[in-house]
Amino acid sequence: MLFIDALSRSGTLPNKTNVINKEKLRYNRSSKDSVDLSSAANEVKEIHLDSRQKFPLSASSSIFANLIEHIINHIFDTHLTVLSPEELNLDNKDWQLYLQVPPSIAIKENTNSSYQEPAIQKRPQTKQLTFRIPVKPHYGNPVEMTVLLSAHRGSPDVPTLFSSLPKENTLAILKTPYLPEFLAQQITHYHVFLDQDGEEDQLAPLYPYNVAANDHLKSIPEEVAKNLLGLRLWRAKGNILQPALLADAKIGLLFVGHYQPIIGKVGNQEEQRLKEKNLSIKA
Repeated sequence: MLFIDALSRSGTLPNKTNVINKEKLRYNRSSKDSVDLSSAANEVKEIHLDSRQKFPLSASSSIFANLIEHIINHIFDTHLTVLSPEELNLDNKDWQLYLQVPPSIAIKENTNSSYQEPAIQKRPQTKQLTFRIPVKPHYGNPVEMTVLLSAHRGSPDVPTLFSSLPKENTLAILKTPYLPEFLAQQITHYHVFLDQDGEEDQLAPLYPYNVAANDHLKSIPEEVAKNLLGLRLWRAKGNILQPALLADAKIGLLFVGHYQPIIGKVGNQEEQRLKEKNLSIKA
């Protein structure tokens, strides 16, 4: 994914395309626009992302997206590219993506939890994977950033990567065009939950726009392409889990970390309008 220009020094990044989203924030807060579901967690089964409900793509979010790209390529031993809707010219289109959310998600950092777990039999906790990544600024010494990767505890199946990979992983240097002062101000620890519970064509609502396919998908092994089916990553922010990345075998890895999850479905009128456009609204 492209590194987004830091606003404090616009136009100074070498050999990088600026893709800053200059569109004004269109996110209106309401009681329905949160996934901090501590009070009604067990009832929530579906959320959706709306093209009109997002924050501008920032330099900080692009760092996070590139960390995720770095980790996924290490896990699957490939060279995939994480793309944002802005890079696919989808940011000004009208679309919704629907996600079926597992009924229980527990964040085991400190004592906080997001989705409260119902009284069901729990499987043994899967090991968490730690990825340490030296992030290099345009010049100077790298800054170590850490991503803790957990299996989604509400998922019916745990991806095999949690048993095949070692608990501690140190990856190659991730080079960035940012100044050391900017990197020093960034978050250095992330907690991400991973599952493969999405529909195989979970990005199907985007297909009618004839988005440019990720060229890397044409040459990757079939086994790697299978790993993308239903792949979802969720970023933990305090007591909130927010969709960060969705994948399928046609579009590839789509970064959605700056889109605001909305509980439930759009209204019947909106649903009918989407059907008339032949947009799939499956999960």
